Amino acid sequence: MDAGEDMVRSDLIDLAEVDPTVLDAVPSAVLLAALRRLERRSADPGDQYAGFQSALDGED
Repeated sequence: MDAGEDMVRSDLIDLAEVDPTVLDAVPSAVLLAALRRLERRSADPGDQYAGFQSALDGED
């Protein structure tokens, strides 16, 4: 049953619960590698597509 909240899929990392001092301790190379991976994935969307076809037969 729908609770009234839609699920949103995102590739963004939720850092709301991360202590800023812990995040500051992460090597920048790790964060850079994660950002580059996301950039590659967004540049090559793969098989994702959207399509729409509409036709009227003259009787509508």
